[in-house]
Amino acid sequence: MSYKHILVAVDLSETSEAVIAKAVSLAKNFNATLSLIYVDIDYAAHYTGLTYAEFNKLETCGPTSDSVHKELQMLADKTEYPIANCLCVTGDLNKKLNETLKNLNADLLVCGHHHDFWSRLLSSVRKLLNTTVTDLLVIQL
Repeated sequence: MSYKHILVAVDLSETSEAVIAKAVSLAKNFNATLSLIYVDIDYAAHYTGLTYAEFNKLETCGPTSDSVHKELQMLADKTEYPIANCLCVTGDLNKKLNETLKNLNADLLVCGHHHDFWSRLLSSVRKLLNTTVTDLLVIQL
């Protein structure tokens, strides 16, 4: 199987470079287009029990955040492969990833999975496995 467009979901942590490196090696093998995406999770949908004051303390990047776009661009610049798109979207992780996969006509989603307490308790990978519209490659971090 070959891939034409690979979408890489990053969380802008130190491990993002490892996830991108795996995607780059695949992209090189298939001469595929490579895109990066950061999803700023819409906390309102998940934390409706918070008071208004508590909710306002939660920081979100918003789709036009300069700092997030700069971080994505820095990751792209470090990559020794052309990056077609650096996207920052806000909303539900699974919905936004699937919408973007369809919009870009991407045929592989690459993401990372941390091995820590919170990731075991609140893993987004499990839901992605059941909802993704393309092949999914999960990089163990």
